[in-house]
Amino acid sequence: MTVSVRAYSTSGVTQTPLTFVRYSVPHEGHTYYSDDPNEDTILLDRKRGLAAVFDGVGSGPGQVASRLAARVMRRTWKKLHTEPCIVPFSSFPRLEEMILHLFDAAHQQIILEGERRAQSMQEYTRYPATTAALTLFSYDEDAHIYYMSYAHVGDSRIYLWRPDHGLKRLTDDDGYLALKISDGSITPEDALRIDQASNISELSRLEKSYFDNRNGITQALGHEKSMDVHIGHIDVQPGDRVLLCSDGIHDNLTDKTLALLLEKEKRTTAARKIVQQAIASSHQNVAENMRAKSDDMSAVVITCTTIS
Repeated sequence: MTVSVRAYSTSGVTQTPLTFVRYSVPHEGHTYYSDDPNEDTILLDRKRGLAAVFDGVGSGPGQVASRLAARVMRRTWKKLHTEPCIVPFSSFPRLEEMILHLFDAAHQQIILEGERRAQSMQEYTRYPATTAALTLFSYDEDAHIYYMSYAHVGDSRIYLWRPDHGLKRLTDDDGYLALKISDGSITPEDALRIDQASNISELSRLEKSYFDNRNGITQALGHEKSMDVHIGHIDVQPGDRVLLCSDGIHDNLTDKTLALLLEKEKRTTAARKIVQQAIASSHQNVAENMRAKSDDMSAVVITCTTIS
């Protein structure tokens, strides 16, 4: 799906510099036992400049959590920002508070849903939980500049690709490699090298064990009573591309491959091409590509064109 967004404007001038493209394909193995098997959920509020990717944790409850998170955040955002336009820059100081409110609202509803399910089943049940990666745009009409606020919990990621600067990951996973950094087992440079490896020959035996466990996450919406939402802000320049994706994408594709796809593909097809490339990688023999992993695959690509 491709969507162009009109900037907030009091002058009545129409501008459409932001294009949102999304694509999502469920795990191929899930299609045999469910009519709607995708545990990833994509949220786009094109008028209000909001995009998010959710990756449910575990089969069944994960789908419940990702869809509930998207529904709650969409509803809450419309209440916080009632105007059908991108947030004006005058509201920028409040954006962090608003983002935290979105995450907390979804978190609390998922916890309540988990408790309801546990009571109704009267037996052990896996509580629903989901990762979340979110971007929110604001516009400074005087300076003709877009700003992007972003936030995440878990291991769904947000990347920025900028012409002549390449790809930059804006988020750090709440995951196993982060734990190994914090306990001093590896350095951040080691973690990046392990995360980007494609062949077993690139890693020691111990590093290979870290690689195999890198999908373990330390927090998610609905996972614990409290959570730490990571928030950042960045200006968005003409030519920039922002990628939000679930781990099915970055588990299968290296940053180098993602950078090439974001550079070469058209803005209307970039998300689909990224997902298709990740699916192709997941079909490879793990002896040739140890990144190969079947999973739900979801990507949102936001492209900023020239602002007149």
